[in-house]
This record gives sequence, structure tokens and C-alpha cells, in this order.
Amino acid sequence: MATYIHGHSPSVLKAHATRTAARDAAYLLPHICPTHSILDVGCGPGTISADLAQLVPQGHLTCLDLSPTALASAQQTFSTRGISNASFIAGDVIAGLPFPDETFDIVHAHMVLIHLPDPITALREMRRVLKKGGVLACKDMIVSTMVWYPADPRLRLFEVGIAGTIAETGADPQMGGRLKGAALEVEFEQEEVEARASCWAFADREGVEFWGESCAERLEEGSELRGRIVKGGFGTAEEVDGFVEASRRWAGMEEAWFGCMNGEILARKS
Repeated sequence: MATYIHGHSPSVLKAHATRTAARDAAYLLPHICPTHSILDVGCGPGTISADLAQLVPQGHLTCLDLSPTALASAQQTFSTRGISNASFIAGDVIAGLPFPDETFDIVHAHMVLIHLPDPITALREMRRVLKKGGVLACKDMIVSTMVWYPADPRLRLFEVGIAGTIAETGADPQMGGRLKGAALEVEFEQEEVEARASCWAFADREGVEFWGESCAERLEEGSELRGRIVKGGFGTAEEVDGFVEASRRWAGMEEAWFGCMNGEILARKS
């Protein structure tokens, strides 16, 4: 079973709610038709999901997540935006998706495989429910590529803590670099897989302030991720406090910049 290291606190859901299909699923958008049926695995608060649903007005989008809190947030997103061509299902992609073979035209998973101890089983399930000719779209971070500028040694705790806590659950913090190989392992052919990369970057004032504050909130006293980092020995309470201070200080710098590489795949089922 997957363990989501960040938890689903209001601060985490708030951060994830800034995600959009235009920014975070741009690689998939040209492959969507208005009549498509889409499964969004690990939908979170549903902001990407809602954008995708609006692109299939004659189709349907299914939101799936392990967390009842996340699903409730996704339902609220759809309700607020007046989008009705969707359904919401609690499910575990590793335990087995509750759908027949060849149900969906597109299966999308954003930052999901990086949190799964058995991404291969998950990919097999996602491939199973794809129609012939359908597209699997996955995007995952490569944690080791995080760069903060200006450099502050206290900021490195975020990378060390994220990588350590993900690995501790049995998942792979560098999953973004493994996506192509994983797709081939679940019997997509070489010619069926398009692998690429994109970069998260926060450089303008709004983006820098958002990222610095979001990271600080995730590691403040009482947060789930903070507890995992300290308990796992990836940083002391004092070091985590140092990161929180450094992250907020960084967010106020005019020259602040953050970047991180993500791997992406589009795999078409023949």
C-alpha cells in the first residue's frame, strides 16, 4: 500500500490545488479528444482533474484516490467550478483498480508512482484498464535534481528529507528517471513509449513566495512530514527548524530561484 509522506493537511492540499493541466500535464493535452474517457489516478484536490474534465465535454473523467480527504477536496473543486462529467472513487492502484479491462482512453498519474512501493504492479493495472490505442501519461519528480539559489546549506534538508522518507516507505525518490524503463517492463513496446522531461521552476515573486512558504509549512511543528523526517533520522528537530527559517528567508530574496526536473512518459497501448 502507498504511503503519502506529506499527508493531506490543509496546507498540503492548498499547495496541490495550485496545479493545473496547462502547467503540469502539458505533455498530455494534445492527445485528448472531447469524447475521451479519462482516469486520473491519485487525483488529490482535483484541480488537474477538473481541467482535464473540461477538455472532454462529451466524455467522462473518473477521479481515484486512496484518501477520503483528497476525494472530498476534489469533489468540492468540481462542484465549485460547475463541472458535472465526473465520478469519484476511493481505490488503491496497487491492490487493483475497480474497473474492467480496456475501460479508458487515457490514464493519467501525476506524482503518484514516486510514492508507490510497487510501481510496476501499479503500471500493469493502469495498462490493463487502457483501451487499445489508449494513452498512459505519467509524470514524476527526480528528487536529486532540486536546486535552490541562493544556496543555503540548511535548505538541503528538504531534498534529504523527501528522498529519505520516500525511500523508507519502499518507493523510489528518483522515479521520474525510471519511467521509461518501467513502461517497458510492463510490456509497452519501445516504439509505443515517448519519454521526456520538464522542469518545475519558481522564479517570479509570486512563485518564490508560494514555494518558500509551502515548504516551510510542510515541515513546521506538528506536520506529518516533519515527524517522518525526525523519526527516520534524516534530520534533527533543530535542523528542521533551521530549514523552515531558511525557506522563509529564501522566499524574501529578490534573486531567489528553485528548479527540479521531472520525468514524463506517454505510452500508447497497441
